[in-house]
Amino acid sequence: MKNTSKFVIGDIQGCYTEFKNLLKLIDPNKENRFFCVGDLVNRGPDSEKVIEYVLENKIKSVLGNHDLHLMAILMGIKDHNDKKDTMKKILTKNKTIEIIEYFLSFSFAKVLSHQKKKSLVVHAGVLPTWSLNDIVEANDELISALRADPEKFLSTMYGNRRKAISKSTNKMNRRRYLVNVFTRMRFITNKNKLDLQTKVKKTSKEQYQPWFAYKHKSLKELDNIVFGHWAALNGVTNHNKIKGVDLGCVWGGSLAAINVNDKSIITVDSVK
Repeated sequence: MKNTSKFVIGDIQGCYTEFKNLLKLIDPNKENRFFCVGDLVNRGPDSEKVIEYVLENKIKSVLGNHDLHLMAILMGIKDHNDKKDTMKKILTKNKTIEIIEYFLSFSFAKVLSHQKKKSLVVHAGVLPTWSLNDIVEANDELISALRADPEKFLSTMYGNRRKAISKSTNKMNRRRYLVNVFTRMRFITNKNKLDLQTKVKKTSKEQYQPWFAYKHKSLKELDNIVFGHWAALNGVTNHNKIKGVDLGCVWGGSLAAINVNDKSIITVDSVK
């Protein structure tokens, strides 16, 4: 589960020009010393170019909700929604098997080790009550199910499961909940109940707080947690050890990369 990348790049979402501009700054010698936070595709103009670069250069990432959605579309489980999705050109590339097989090598959570520092990368977040071992086990549970039967996993992952559930009760609902934690979570209660509707910076629901606002058990074993997904935050968490790197490039903001050693942020502006 470990990787030695130095930089973590935020949500690319098909913004190929900005992606290449950022790589000129953080990886000028093409050493692939970076890792992605997921949502490589969708909403932006050039998802097919991002995918081609990812495949050709063996770029690594955790899985985001849009990456899972692309897999579901490629497998015929979901239709491409022309009003919302911007991945039509990918579907004409005859690379369905290659893309699915490569995405199946990704995980939902990844520990990066660089210069004795351990950073956890996830797309949306992790539960405050989870230890690092709990995170690893939850990731392994999902990845095992996804790789064993991708079609079954992807066809049953959609759903707004908000409450935690044990393994023994209902495996499908448990997987839905874990997928939502890793790829869709923003606000939660102190009982780990998810609010999957609110996407802005603040909520009027008193019992809900941003997932990173709670005390996190896993930080006893980690130096940082790096996440994307929540563009409305513009990266602001007010937490020294939990850093957001989705700066809303696809919405006209910036594409960001964080140096996991010193937590400095490098950005390039959207070309929108």
